Amino acid sequence: MTELNIAVIYFSATNVTANYAGAIQKEIEKLNARTSLINITPFDSRKQGQKLDTYDGVIFGFPVYSDLAPSVVNEWIDGLDGKGKKCAMFFTYGGRTTGYAHFHTMQLLRNANFKVEFSAEFLGPHTYNVAGWTALTGRPSENDYQIVRDYARLAVECFSAVHESEFRLQKPFGYNTVMDSKRNPPVKTERGWTNPTRVVEECDHCLLCETECPVNAFDSETGLSDFKTCISCMHCVYICPNQAIKANEGMKAGYQFFLTDWNLTEEMMSAKKSRLITESWQAAA
Repeated sequence: MTELNIAVIYFSATNVTANYAGAIQKEIEKLNARTSLINITPFDSRKQGQKLDTYDGVIFGFPVYSDLAPSVVNEWIDGLDGKGKKCAMFFTYGGRTTGYAHFHTMQLLRNANFKVEFSAEFLGPHTYNVAGWTALTGRPSENDYQIVRDYARLAVECFSAVHESEFRLQKPFGYNTVMDSKRNPPVKTERGWTNPTRVVEECDHCLLCETECPVNAFDSETGLSDFKTCISCMHCVYICPNQAIKANEGMKAGYQFFLTDWNLTEEMMSAKKSRLITESWQAAA
């Protein structure tokens, strides 16, 4: 039997999705399959295209931003050709909800000629924790890693099988309305709290903020992110070796508004569990 070869492709601004992708890779390799870990976070990495012909299956791992995978990821998927290849998905989120991400990404992958086998969702520290939030600081837990092990076994099983699964997802309530609003977003006219800037002079000018920005939005010379293209992923804040880049101080105070607006507490978020998504009803918002 030919050794199974799997690509694990991920987008990760603050390393949460990268950690899960790496954990999945290790578990798959324990099952005697080969893997390649492919990071599509940097802007230039998505310009090169992806040659997937040599893989028996592909795993896509993305964070959830405002109910969907990042917009740049969705645009990137549009340019792929899966050529009928099997794939699986997983999403990371910081305690609120995965929203429409499972269903929408599945639709995009199917349109790109992939055969989606299953999905999963994993809990991790919220993206805005680097701006002063304290959501799920203790995750991943051992229970989360158990789902990683289950995910790896299911991926090997599905990608090894001769037949495809009949995986489907129920369309979430309000999906069409949400997608209509995404097609015509309001034009940003001013910098917001979530658009990072360089706030201190102690900067080595290593240029990581500019070269590693997923959307090419940060200008290392001015120390400003372009608020019209910035996706508020906090990657520049996370990777700055001098901790010279920050989000607006109002972001920290905004955490309580987030909890109140979504009727959440830290205890409620911590009680949520990572899980496999294998049935049509499991990911409906």
